[in-house]
This record gives sequence, C-alpha cells and structure tokens, in this order.
Amino acid sequence: MINDMKKDSFEHMNTIQMEHSDQPVPETMVKDYFDHLLSHNYDKILTYRRQLEHGYVDHTMYPFLPGILVYLNDVHSTYIPIDSSLFDDDSLFLINYCITGRCEFRVSDNVYRYMKDNYTSIGSLTISDTFYYPSDHYLGFEIYISQKHFTNKTISALRRFHIDMDSLYTKYNNREKLTILETDPSIHMLWMELYNTPNPDTGMILLNVAKILYYLSNNQKIIPASSSYLTPNHARLAKEVHDILTADLSRHISMREISDQMEVSETSLKNYFSAMFGMSVSEYMKELRLQHAAKLLSDSGLPISEVANQCGYSNQGRFARAFKETYGMLPLEYRHCKNTN
Repeated sequence: MINDMKKDSFEHMNTIQMEHSDQPVPETMVKDYFDHLLSHNYDKILTYRRQLEHGYVDHTMYPFLPGILVYLNDVHSTYIPIDSSLFDDDSLFLINYCITGRCEFRVSDNVYRYMKDNYTSIGSLTISDTFYYPSDHYLGFEIYISQKHFTNKTISALRRFHIDMDSLYTKYNNREKLTILETDPSIHMLWMELYNTPNPDTGMILLNVAKILYYLSNNQKIIPASSSYLTPNHARLAKEVHDILTADLSRHISMREISDQMEVSETSLKNYFSAMFGMSVSEYMKELRLQHAAKLLSDSGLPISEVANQCGYSNQGRFARAFKETYGMLPLEYRHCKNTN
C-alpha cells in the first residue's frame, strides 16, 4: 500500500517535507510540526519521508482525532536517532504494533528490549537514545496519544466508544513504563485490514483504531511477551556474531569456530542471535545470501556460477534450488525478468 502513495523527497538529512508544506522543515522545527499535527484534525492521509545517514523512513499519517496520531512507519535504516525533545510531553502515551522486522531499544543501563513480528508495545516510556533495526527494515504502526492536545471532539468520541484513557495509562505503565505483548488475533486483524486497504477512508480508520483502543483499555487479561529482553552484553555478543558471519558471504564460518573464538558456548550465542534477529543463524544467513544473490543477478552481469560463489554456494545446482524456493524462479529466469522490466 505505502509504495502506491505519494511520498515527498528530502533535500537534507534529517529534514521533513509534509504534503501540506511548500518547503522542507528543518530538524529544529520537527517538534513544532509534531505539536501542530497533534493539535489539528485532518481528513486525509499525509505522507512524508525522513532521510537518515544510513537510510530513510517513510511515514504515513492516518487521520483520526485531535491529540491522537496514527502512523505507519516503513523503516529502511539500521539506526534512527531519537530527539528526546519530541517527547517532553509528560502526558504522551504510545502504542506500537510491529508488522514485520526487529527493533532494539534500551530501557535502562542494563536492559535492552525488542519488538518483533506481531508484538505490541504500550506505555509512556520515551526513548532518548536510538532505535536499532538489525535487518535494516521495520514496518509497523504506532499511535501517539497526548491528552493535553485533546479537544471536546476527541473527549466526546472516546466517551462514545467507551475508551478509558486513564485505564490505558494505569494498566500498561509498569515499573519500566512499558508493556510488550504478543498481539491478540482480533487486534492483528484490525491493523492488517487497515494496512492492506489502499487509501482507506476516514470511516474505516476511525472504526478500526477505536476498536483497537477499546480492546486495549477494556481487556482484563494482560500477558507480557516472554522473549523481549536481552542484557547489553548478550546484545553485544549477538551483534559480534552477526558481523563475523556477514563480513564475507562467500565464506561459511561455523558457530563452533565463533564460539571458540569468543569463548562463549555455541548454544548461548545461537540463542542471543535468534533473540535479536528473530530467526536462527542458518535461516538468517540463507535469507541474506539469497537477497545478495538477487541483487547481483539484477545489477550485475556476473555469470550464474560466480553469483553462486559470491553468495557462499559452491554447488550451482544447490544454489538454483535454494533460489527458486525463495523467489519462485531459477536465477537465470529472475535475471531475465528483472532486465526486461
């Protein structure tokens, strides 16, 4: 859906250009735009792109109610720096739903937490450091709620839908001011209906988001996700394993070798890696190698055998089978298809 929407380009790193703006907005003014959006009621979808040092983020804002912003974030970057001044509103409350990808953020000096596919985070915790995306991609919705920006229209609508904001604040603000849940199937369906509908009308947006808020504020059963923690040391080890494995995709390095090198048990390293990257080492490396192969097939004239070698496949037949399992066609067919489009 997002690829079909109009997106404005950035002229400078960390500047934002809104559809309703004639000029890019300097980063020093982003907070003013944020406050402006929270304070106003829009009747159309707004899109903008934020250019970053290592990539970009496409933001899509869905119209809802004053004081409540609903965003779809399509992240194509490893890191996003966070300006804490954006979140100096004590009443700000956030709800995040991850469609796909992984996101790491620090909640204290000793704990990192993770969002992954079909996880929801809820609370008033604000991040003042960075968000880290291990796979360079993350897709998810978020809802910003600021009660000081509520209007009579917002209060009336929330009352009509029996949405209790005080209940949300009390229920999900634990010691960390954050709760991470495995998303209930009914909420997942509401988010995905919104995501999969091209240019949804304001009626669908209002109803789906209101239903999500209603369920979260009235749900009596809260079961936190069990696998969203890593210590800083475990996170560091997972990143080191990743860097060793991905330094040269033509080479195969066993986890036993890495384990011996780091003097950490092989099982522990595998567990840390899967906790951070959302899949086993073998699954991750297969996916990464085939993605690299697809890029080489599309962007270079290298022989198929050389593409296979550069992606760690010494057997061309095995490479062809693995590629077809993932992309639905043989490498040569894929190249021909890409070159004719």
